[in-house]
Amino acid sequence: MNTSVDETIAYHAARLLILIRYCGKPQGSGNVGPGLASRTLLAKLDFFLRYPSYLKRAREILRKGELKKPDVLSPPESSSIESRMVRYFYGPWDHVYYSTLAYLTGKGLLHIDGRKQLEIFRLTSKGVEVAERFSNDSAYSDLVARARIVHALFHGYTGTGVKNFIYEHFPEVVGRKIGELI
Repeated sequence: MNTSVDETIAYHAARLLILIRYCGKPQGSGNVGPGLASRTLLAKLDFFLRYPSYLKRAREILRKGELKKPDVLSPPESSSIESRMVRYFYGPWDHVYYSTLAYLTGKGLLHIDGRKQLEIFRLTSKGVEVAERFSNDSAYSDLVARARIVHALFHGYTGTGVKNFIYEHFPEVVGRKIGELI
């Protein structure tokens, strides 16, 4: 399948909107949506959203088996990969984040705050509306279900905490060479 750059960014944008919608926490006051504090947290939670087999293993490690409904972590879903990432300095990463975050910001769907040397990626009210539309679209139902599981497993974690979890439990991911596909 031959996709254009815009289609690729649109795909990544939709996934990140869903991720922030379900895994983000309320940020600040006023008319703002949920947000994720740090690129590390964004990338590491996105790793589990993209790789259902690792999400399934994380659920088993954390003994949160009660999260089986809806069970989108059964074959063939658990062996699929939404979109590949690479091994980078602190584990899984995708260079498309730069253009995708700029795209979301330019469309008025995402606001990036810098507080105390920490970026906070939060949905605008328009971003929340668009994320809700995706959430109600059956084409995104598996992604939404996985995002809910990611939230249930890691909602109390910082970016460093999720990174450390990946380093401790998935040496086959972090043992790769920098730039190597996961």
